[in-house]
Amino acid sequence: MEFFKKRIRQYQEKKLGEILSKIQFHENMKKQLEIKIQGLTDDEVIKVRDEISFNEKMIEIWQRNEGKLRSQMHEMED
Repeated sequence: MEFFKKRIRQYQEKKLGEILSKIQFHENMKKQLEIKIQGLTDDEVIKVRDEISFNEKMIEIWQRNEGKLRSQMHEMED
């Protein structure tokens, strides 16, 4: 039984690393777009705001996934 718990824990840790990487990626993209938006015309600003909105949604999704995974990991410890 310990073997399976260890393997599951390794898998969960790997997935957690991937999730944190995706959150960081979308946060960086959002920051870059917010900086880029300053020197653009109105039409370009609308497109960039849509991209910022997309990245915000992705950040929220990945943060929820992180919370779920962390709770599963906590349950496995008990």
